[in-house]
Amino acid sequence: MKNFIKKVFNSLSILLFLTNIVQGQFNIPDPPKKIYPVNDYAGVLSHIQIEKLNKKLIQYSKITSTEILIPIVKDIHGEDSNFLASKWGEKWNIGKKDKNNGIIILLSINDKKISIQNGYGIEPYLTDFSTQNIIKKIKPFLKNHLYYKAIDIGIKEILKILKNKYEYKKKYNKNYLWKFFIPISIFFIIFFLFQKKRIEPSLLNTLFLTNILFKNRSINYPHDHNHEDNFDGFGEGGTFGGGGSSGNW
Repeated sequence: MKNFIKKVFNSLSILLFLTNIVQGQFNIPDPPKKIYPVNDYAGVLSHIQIEKLNKKLIQYSKITSTEILIPIVKDIHGEDSNFLASKWGEKWNIGKKDKNNGIIILLSINDKKISIQNGYGIEPYLTDFSTQNIIKKIKPFLKNHLYYKAIDIGIKEILKILKNKYEYKKKYNKNYLWKFFIPISIFFIIFFLFQKKRIEPSLLNTLFLTNILFKNRSINYPHDHNHEDNFDGFGEGGTFGGGGSSGNW
């Protein structure tokens, strides 16, 4: 009888040990074909909120090349949030390969944990101290389940700190002056002829049509920030380990 009880006890101990191991693992999902900034696996944000955050972070990445990824999960099964956030950035290659300017803001809803981790290139600007201050600032919103507001404020603080870092220099298209000069020249020539009564009204109508088309054309700069149609997704090879911090709310 004693041997039987001992065997049952050992079996239960092994089972409990294996259960703890399973519970202590969090498998970072494989990156999607197109990586968007916000990945809400916990379902705490509305579709509109996700769209707003994505738009802001996509535009910022086009201006600066810095990629900010926000994974939101239900729980991390006892994993270290800093380690997990950093590994997530590594697995999804967040940031540019030559700049390592990726940032991960990981939220675990049930665990009430947040971690901000940086790529190596961000380390000189977004320090451990500054990330701690950001977490302190947004904690009250997280406590009140205002996740969108907390994330939005956190992003604004990060962008404030990284102002003018990795920003592309705006360069006008070399052909822009010619594209601007030619229609204006045509306008003045036709207007002059019209004043001299040497042009038919039908040609002037053509001018107005050309002018309208010209006005509706957008000026093409390198790295157009106003549209998301050319967004290819995050994940170009950034590496992590540039510091960061975490906290509970």
